[in-house]
Amino acid sequence: MPDRRPHDPELEAAIRFARQMSRRRFLVRGGVGLGGLVLAPSLLAACGDDGDGGGDASGGDGDKKLTFSNWDAYIDEDEDGNVDGAGTTIAEFEKATGIDMTYRKDFNDNDEYFNKIYSPLLGKGKRIDADITAPTYWMAARIIGLGWTEELPLDEIPNHKNLEDAYLDLKWDPGAKHHMPWQAGITGIAWNPALVGGDLSSANDLFDPKLKGKVAMLTEWRDSVGLTMFGEGADPSEGDMDAMNAAMDKIEQAKSDGQILKFTGNEYLRSLENGDISACVAWSGDIAQLDPELGIKFAIPAEGGMQWFDTMTIPKGARNRVAAARWMNYVYDPENAAKLTEWVQYVTPVKGVKEILTEAGGESAALAENPLIFPDADTTSRLKVFAELDQDDEIAVQKRFNEISS
Repeated sequence: MPDRRPHDPELEAAIRFARQMSRRRFLVRGGVGLGGLVLAPSLLAACGDDGDGGGDASGGDGDKKLTFSNWDAYIDEDEDGNVDGAGTTIAEFEKATGIDMTYRKDFNDNDEYFNKIYSPLLGKGKRIDADITAPTYWMAARIIGLGWTEELPLDEIPNHKNLEDAYLDLKWDPGAKHHMPWQAGITGIAWNPALVGGDLSSANDLFDPKLKGKVAMLTEWRDSVGLTMFGEGADPSEGDMDAMNAAMDKIEQAKSDGQILKFTGNEYLRSLENGDISACVAWSGDIAQLDPELGIKFAIPAEGGMQWFDTMTIPKGARNRVAAARWMNYVYDPENAAKLTEWVQYVTPVKGVKEILTEAGGESAALAENPLIFPDADTTSRLKVFAELDQDDEIAVQKRFNEISS
């Protein structure tokens, strides 16, 4: 496994910024407390190129080329698995704009990307190769706070008006001037019924001895620790360090006992497909994209699930800021966003998508009624955003989890 420990000396400063931008204050609806926060519509997600970034961070405003570093299984493909094949979103964007786009599936873990890409280059005033990256909300808050992103050229993004209102109120980026959400999602459990001998319903099922050596957890500690806390009867949105440590005790023991095979980023999908693992902590939209014949299932545990979103940012000094803005504008057209939603089956941040899918009828209309894609009140009531931690607690949890998972 790669070393994801926050060993970079700038991490403490990053966390200091991030903790001022409370993830607990995203949006409170109808008097719901901190545990009822929502991310979008009714809900309010690598090892990159180690190049030198090409010089200083003065950047440019190029409109002919574009590089987007994103997570795996996060955009539509053609029948041969090509992201830029005929009819795909990327192909149609290139046709409409004349921009040559490079799409990389190299954003596999937030801390890994921070330690290998963001901090060594942006932290030293150099540019990175990507014109757009898609960190999870808490990492976006960190890099925005550090001044490592460009302000969006909103005059090139008229479709910014289609951003769900919930995202305009975030304390770490009021008005969403430095980020535009890519997709939102839910963290729950996934399993292969043929390998586990039935269905799972609880976060505690991952610790059942019958699954020994066939379980994976995510390197994103808020997801893995959060679900384990749920299973222990604790609330991840409350920031109780004793509860977090109890959950990590349980995870550490499970790893020591051989219950947990590995800790992964997006690559858990391959392990589910080939049978290396039988069950895991998983992200909602990922499982919907697997071959239905595999029979892999996903569920929010009975105790509750985590919620989050990944968001597009333009790194400081990006060469092709205009091209980046035109991509953001393109995917925020509701018709184009609906196409993406049909493929990735995550929660869209774009207004009007549900109506387009409903009007299309058939399988599209069925997606519009899926509570994992357009969460209803019952679904959102079972979801939590992980608590904001102060600097010392953040570092302590990160350090301990990295030691457990490495």
